[in-house]
Amino acid sequence: MRARAREAARELLATGQGAAWKTSDDIGAFIEQVSRPMITESPSLRDSTKTRYLQPLDLILGRCGRHPHKAALAGMSIVTAGTYRRLHACLQDIARTHGTGTADHARAVLSKYILRPLVREGVLSGNPLAGERLDLDRSLTSAKASRGGVAIDAAAHERLLVGLLAMDTAEGVAAPRRGPVTREARVARRENVRIATLIQMTMGLRITEVRTLTWDRVLEVQGSPSIAVPSEIAKNHTSRVVPFLDPRVIEVVEAHRQACEGIGYVIGSPADRTKLWDKDNAQKAIAELYKEWAVEYEIPELMTERSHVWRATLNTMYLDRVPEVARTAFFGHTAAVSREHYTDLGQVGPMLLEAQRRRTESTH
Repeated sequence: MRARAREAARELLATGQGAAWKTSDDIGAFIEQVSRPMITESPSLRDSTKTRYLQPLDLILGRCGRHPHKAALAGMSIVTAGTYRRLHACLQDIARTHGTGTADHARAVLSKYILRPLVREGVLSGNPLAGERLDLDRSLTSAKASRGGVAIDAAAHERLLVGLLAMDTAEGVAAPRRGPVTREARVARRENVRIATLIQMTMGLRITEVRTLTWDRVLEVQGSPSIAVPSEIAKNHTSRVVPFLDPRVIEVVEAHRQACEGIGYVIGSPADRTKLWDKDNAQKAIAELYKEWAVEYEIPELMTERSHVWRATLNTMYLDRVPEVARTAFFGHTAAVSREHYTDLGQVGPMLLEAQRRRTESTH
């Protein structure tokens, strides 16, 4: 987190954000003097990525040659534009004219390059959109995007992994405007997605397996920290043991266990961890965070892909160096190579060895 804070400070200095901003200042001026330079002057963004981020930035300001965006933020003060009602109206306007995909992208850019800097400057107390579910117009969304077999590259995988390991999911989450949901529950919702993603992107578990996972199933097996997936929740109804391939992830999971006092589900309901997290609510939370991370970590696949992406990614990463029998035993998607009860960790040993080799290479 300290490294990310230093990077944020460098961004502020590099883009001339030394002057104090007030809530009465024009949001358009802030976007032009702060947000746009954060994108255009970033040494880490490719030109194509900069173009992709600048397009929704213009739509947020109402700059569009095809549609009159009456709910755009241009001309508003920061305090007026920085309310949930105005932000939602702006994104709804974009969804109705350009589709929900563009609106989702605009939300991610809005959070990273406008709202987050305003929070850092002390102008806003938090991101009004963080943890909120936006019911956007889907009339221009004709069909669901295909999500079969898509994998992200190893560099993007490592980028997100490092980011999630260091992430503070409470950062920027404002207290709810109204209703029974507490700020703590909103933070817990984001933490659930973080923990689930760390497990899935390094262990290949299905979201159903993670969502129904209880703490007694996170244990040592044959000396290896592992997750025991029972037959009743495994998709192919064959139980297996999946070892943690990355020791950094087990550290985060164990810290999460302590925070939860080892009660209930690993990613239980944000309001009550002794209860199963509703499937639809979990999927909505994953979609929201993945779209945010797509911009944050420059992984465009996450704008449309969901947790299915990790099994394909891991299978691709280990394809050339790990025998098929070890991979299928690890992922539990071929009954012929799985045991009736728990998988013998001897079968998945090559996965552990290859994971160790990859970590060693990445540190040199």
